[in-house]
Formats: sequence, structure tokens, C-alpha cells
Amino acid sequence: MTAVHKACACLVDAQDRLLVFFHPGDLGMQLPKGTVEADESPQDAARRELLEESGIDFTGETEPLGTLERDCEAGVEGNAHRHAQLWHLFLMRAAQGLPETFDHIASGSPEEDGLVFSFRWLAADQPLDGFTLPYRQVVERVRVALDRSAQNARATL
Repeated sequence: MTAVHKACACLVDAQDRLLVFFHPGDLGMQLPKGTVEADESPQDAARRELLEESGIDFTGETEPLGTLERDCEAGVEGNAHRHAQLWHLFLMRAAQGLPETFDHIASGSPEEDGLVFSFRWLAADQPLDGFTLPYRQVVERVRVALDRSAQNARATL
């Protein structure tokens, strides 16, 4: 089975909180993520998905966090058929302050056009209530990367 490539934008603020949102169609918490188009790199797709789903035009550096393999069942999260996915994860650090919470009307895909996504920041000590397994795995990977970065910063002092 050929995997559908997805790109996931893991945007963190100056307090190392992760930007997450409630998806009203799937009734759960998510991170900005979507399909990599034929003419773009996974990194460019992550930037595009962040813009389409949150309205944030991120132009800074990204840090690849690897990939996550997922087997999607038919009838789950709007999937018409069973298929494999390969999620490409990118850590992004917001250069400017952003609101604590905000809503954004999604664009860019027929399934999500017009949906209102409600965004908030997820701190490292907050539980992962409302996230499905793949999103929990992404959040854990981000938390490990942030911990490693903080440890490296302390070691250089």
C-alpha cells in the first residue's frame, strides 16, 4: 500500500507551548496537518497547512522531527478507504507573540473549507485529553525535542 504523505506544523511559542486546535468536523484536538501536494516539499506543505488552518504565515526556520507512520481505517476521520499515511513533522518557533486563543476559518481543502478552528496553546505539563493516538505521538515527539533543546542550552552555559 502506497503511503499518502502528510505534513504537520508543530508551532511553539517563546514559552515552548504548542499550538493546537479543536476540529469541529472530527470533534477532537489536532495540530495543523495536511496532504503534501505533488509540486511541493513536505516542509513547504507544513508551512502551507499552518497558513490555511490557522492564518499564520510562518517564514522562519524549521526543524525536522522525523516521520510518523499511520494506518488509517476506512470510515475514521473522514477517510473513505483504508490507506497508509506518512506524516512529516516540523518544529517551528514563533518569532512574534500570538494570542492566547483565537478562531480561524479554514481554507484550502474541500473537506475543511469554512470550518472554524479554535486554537489555543498546549503547555508541556497539560494532559492530552481530546487528542487521538497519532496526534498524541506528535505532541510527545515535540515535547522530547523541546526537552533536548533545553538540556543542550543549559549544557552550553
